[in-house]
Amino acid sequence: MTPPSPHDGFGGQAPPSPHDGFGGRGFIFRMAVREIRSSWQRLLFFFVCIAIGVAAIIALRSVIQSVRAGMSQQAQTLIASDILLTSNRDFTTKVLDTLAAEQRAGRITAVSQATEIPTMVRPADPGKAVTRMVELRAVQRDFPLYGTLSLASGTYSHAMLRDHGVVVRPELLSQLDMKVGDSLLIGNIPFQIRGVIASEPGRSLGAFSLGPRVIIDYDALADTGLLSFGSRASRQILLRVPAPALDPVTTSLRSAFVNEFVGVRSYRRSEDQMGQNLTRAENYLSLVGLVVLILGGIGVSSVTRVFVQQKLRSIAILKCIGASSREILAVYMTQVLLLGVAGSLLGVGIAAAVIAAVPVLVGNLAALFHVEYGLTAAAVAQGMAVGLLVSVLFSLVPLLDVRHVKPSLLLRHDIPPPAHIDWVKWGVTAVVAASLVAVAAWQAGSLRVGLMLSGGFVATAFVLHLAGLALVRAVQPLRHSRSFALRQAVLRIARPGNQTRVILLAVGLGTFFILGVRTLQANLLQDFAVQVGEDAPDMFLIDIQEDQKDALAAFIDQQNGAEAPPNVIPVLRARVTAVRGREVNLETYEQVRGRGSLSREYTITYRPQLNANEELVQGRWWDSTPSSGMAEVSIEESLQQRFRINIGDQMQFDVLGRTIPARVSSIRKVNWRDYRSGGFMIVFRPGPFDNAPHSYISSVNGPRDPGARSRMQAALVARYPNVSVIDLREVLDTIQNIVDGVTMGVTVVGGLVLFSGMLILVGAVSMTKFQRVYEAAILKTLGASSRLIAAMLLLEYGVLGAIAGTVGALGAIALSWAVARYALDLAWRAAPAITIVGIGATAVCVAAIGVLASLDVLRHKPLATLRAE
Repeated sequence: MTPPSPHDGFGGQAPPSPHDGFGGRGFIFRMAVREIRSSWQRLLFFFVCIAIGVAAIIALRSVIQSVRAGMSQQAQTLIASDILLTSNRDFTTKVLDTLAAEQRAGRITAVSQATEIPTMVRPADPGKAVTRMVELRAVQRDFPLYGTLSLASGTYSHAMLRDHGVVVRPELLSQLDMKVGDSLLIGNIPFQIRGVIASEPGRSLGAFSLGPRVIIDYDALADTGLLSFGSRASRQILLRVPAPALDPVTTSLRSAFVNEFVGVRSYRRSEDQMGQNLTRAENYLSLVGLVVLILGGIGVSSVTRVFVQQKLRSIAILKCIGASSREILAVYMTQVLLLGVAGSLLGVGIAAAVIAAVPVLVGNLAALFHVEYGLTAAAVAQGMAVGLLVSVLFSLVPLLDVRHVKPSLLLRHDIPPPAHIDWVKWGVTAVVAASLVAVAAWQAGSLRVGLMLSGGFVATAFVLHLAGLALVRAVQPLRHSRSFALRQAVLRIARPGNQTRVILLAVGLGTFFILGVRTLQANLLQDFAVQVGEDAPDMFLIDIQEDQKDALAAFIDQQNGAEAPPNVIPVLRARVTAVRGREVNLETYEQVRGRGSLSREYTITYRPQLNANEELVQGRWWDSTPSSGMAEVSIEESLQQRFRINIGDQMQFDVLGRTIPARVSSIRKVNWRDYRSGGFMIVFRPGPFDNAPHSYISSVNGPRDPGARSRMQAALVARYPNVSVIDLREVLDTIQNIVDGVTMGVTVVGGLVLFSGMLILVGAVSMTKFQRVYEAAILKTLGASSRLIAAMLLLEYGVLGAIAGTVGALGAIALSWAVARYALDLAWRAAPAITIVGIGATAVCVAAIGVLASLDVLRHKPLATLRAE
């Protein structure tokens, strides 16, 4: 054999002899760099695939870790205190005496009381007939014990609240068309707006809110008349406690108040709970990045396989001059590592750019927690490690084909299949699969979740693969089409070495995510819109007093014109304090508390009849006569199923401080989606509460005209200032915003997956370009025009995109149906417009990308291509 010339790629030196070792580190590194340099355009796709997934993991983890760091530094501001006591009734003498004793002992250093209550407010200017529901908070001078109540301009001091001053959230000013200095009516008392709240310690974020925050002085709350019987006020006591005494005081207070209906919560519990939620969010969101990275890995595997096919002759030449399979594998694995590092570093750069934009996107949230967003070392380390692992794992199996390349390949053009089972390849495949499960478990923080993700991904890929095969077979009759371009396009989809499976998996998975969540969103909003229909009540009145109910009902009936008269329902609050039955025996409230939500406070009612949204499941319903002996109660079937309370069991309730024993006489099933008649877990037979003080609620069909609706609400609140009006049409807007936000988040995830799929498509087109250039040259030689070849490419990728879109759409229909049916208990409805548009958009997008990525095929001259062959 003629020795290689100085230009044969060995740096101007003679090739090393077998004794020098092709496997020397210098040789392996130089060869890897030369291969990257000569094929960088083809391999560009490799590290872009890795970069997108790594960027997703690093950005998501860094943001959540930054939030956790910011919150851990000021954990007490989550509840504005060290310990927070809450109750829906006035604190008893025992509670106040216990706190006073602890304060005298020095274990409590500061005490501040507050009260929260939802209520209606309106401008004092009679010319503005508009009202809004707000969350009112009355605070004492020392509030907050931790953190700072920040204003949009100026500095907050409690003196601003004296003499009927108030500070409000900015959205209330815009809703009521008011400004600082104007007067706001709370109850029937005017309060002057003296500041605009920028951030408030102790406000739960992300929870459903009935309205903007309004803060007044604690002593001024009594003047408003809002603390009437049955008001939905939440009483709070904020405590500052020396750090060493925090846990003992928390334990002591919980023990002392176990039967006082007082909740005791320390900031450490809130911090731990928030920390657990953030850890869970971090792990699950990083799985999103991992899914994107795995899709990138599939693209990497495809690129590597095609790259090896292109390098077969080069590998055969290396083996002719003495290189072993192990040494050649080392060259290409070094190349993979270099590309993996480059892709991971690019991912770090992309993540840094994304995080730089986070403060702009989250706005006041960053200021509220004083979070400084930036890349965290832990997130970067994890992202880099996972990027390298995925690069190596997905490249390893295709690179094993190097072992089967023989020097005789220089005289033939294919690799004969191995004569026996390749146990090495199967063993490596098993190790790769186990490693991917381990990576998924690492990212999820749970082996079970890692196994579920891996199993789900394999199952989804298998289903998509089968659906793809079925659809590819379904379009095969088009091979006999009269259109030459369509015939060739269909034949190319099923030809040997095609990238159909990979593209169907990636693009189909992205389409599946996006169409699934969009269909589910449409079902959610349509279901809620049906509930807020023409004949359904769309306003609820709460905290109606006994002496107001008849006059208020007459007022509403007069205002509503032809609408049905309002339905006024008596309500009380009760807690289950004991259960004595066949299957369960709970003698004390402490034992009831051990059963979880059974001990919560229930809103109860009494009535002689079943409502239209109820169905009797067991027992018998009472007649219209009041109970004369022991009280009778009907429970909702979920109480029976969860707590094993049966017909004939005796339950004991605390109602207004009185103990009421009652026998379970029936079990009902409530259709919670039909709220026209209300929905109650516990309903009493009339009699026990006839003379007890209680309040009422009412459901009303309000005027359809927004102006008339606003005037009616303003007149109602002016006449009955203690009554709160919940406008369901405003609640619908809030729910729609929440659903839109969740939808947007999942759509971003789907978009990321779809983007990865499009990258895989670009890579697949680029890597098979050398085959397509040759085919185009043959066709041009036989008379085909560039326009005809472009039409073939357009139809090929259009058909492929339509198949991928159909696969994803079918999966999306199944997903939305399953979630609606089993998770949300919704009546599922197909969304054909979303499905058709989704399939069409996917087909157009894939076709456009496929043709644009194949432009070089159209530009090549056939003579130059055929001479090269």
